[in-house]
Amino acid sequence: MFLKNGSVLKTMLLLSLFALSACDNKTEEKPTVEKETAVAVKVHTLKKERYAIWVDFSGKTQAVDEVMVISRVTGELKARLFTPGDTVKKEQILFEIDKREYQAIWDQKNAILQKDKASLGLAIANVKRYEPLVKEQLAPREKLDELLATQKQLEATIQADLASLETAALNLEYCDMKASIDGQIGKELVLMGNTVNAGTQLAKIVQTDFLYVNINPSAHEVALIKKYKSSKHPKIKVILKGRNGTNIELSGEIDFIDNVSNTSTGTVAMRAKIDNKEHLLFPGTYVEMKVFVTDELPVLAVHPDQISQNQQGEYVLVVNKENRIKTRQVKTSYVNNDLAIVSDGLHEGDRVVVGTVNALRNDVLVTATEVDNPIRTK
Repeated sequence: MFLKNGSVLKTMLLLSLFALSACDNKTEEKPTVEKETAVAVKVHTLKKERYAIWVDFSGKTQAVDEVMVISRVTGELKARLFTPGDTVKKEQILFEIDKREYQAIWDQKNAILQKDKASLGLAIANVKRYEPLVKEQLAPREKLDELLATQKQLEATIQADLASLETAALNLEYCDMKASIDGQIGKELVLMGNTVNAGTQLAKIVQTDFLYVNINPSAHEVALIKKYKSSKHPKIKVILKGRNGTNIELSGEIDFIDNVSNTSTGTVAMRAKIDNKEHLLFPGTYVEMKVFVTDELPVLAVHPDQISQNQQGEYVLVVNKENRIKTRQVKTSYVNNDLAIVSDGLHEGDRVVVGTVNALRNDVLVTATEVDNPIRTK
């Protein structure tokens, strides 16, 4: 009985020691601490630089010169002496009107002039014959006065004949309708064989070697351009965007800024003149235009893609000395498609995050790689 109870006690003692050992092992286990993983980001360290600052506008092209070919006499349209779309030269004949009627009128007026000239010659001869006779009192003075009056009357008639003949000559000349400017001519507006009247529009000529581009910036934008422009006539460029990045660029300069603003819109009329010798642009086309302001002003700037919005306004992400992300609220004084000039919130030496990284927030640990300035202006 004693031995049996002793076995029980021994067994209980062993179980107690095992339980104590298990408790000791459990107490010795330490919780695992998850190691913080750094996120890879690209940064650009800010410094004041001189950028080529361009201001973006939308505008509409306009022909530098355009005229409508208009008939100045009435008659049948006999010929068209150009191909629609041709480039024509000043004084080039474009249309012909039937000249026969106007030629007949000129012939008639010329015949009358020649008749009156002959009569004047006879009157002058009579005066010359009578003048010495009157001096010698061999002929009456009244007869000479009569002959002189006839001479003067014929001289006046000839002046009228000359004016009438000149009008007939002009009408005859107007039967050949000529280009009044160099330019590109459109299609005819009246078909051959039709009768046209004085004032009938026949075709339009536009001068497209150069084009105007009209824009309407705000008065504030005009003030900034005037204040900071590097040249009297700021240069501009118009970019025609094509497929697969095949862009075409036309250049020119600002040639006119109005001296008043529109009271309704607060805008100012501005005009540029661009080189279009290859005739790539047509009048009346809406275009995107860039106006060069200056490249002499050192500023702190970031690419517009680096700026985001929150409830406080604009902000950028910077990397501090501990390689952690910080949100920095900023103010911009000017923004275009290429750059944003920062007036407040950033300093030289700040490392601004470039590109998009998901889940970046304040105090996230990062590994920063320095990259080139993302701003590309020229």
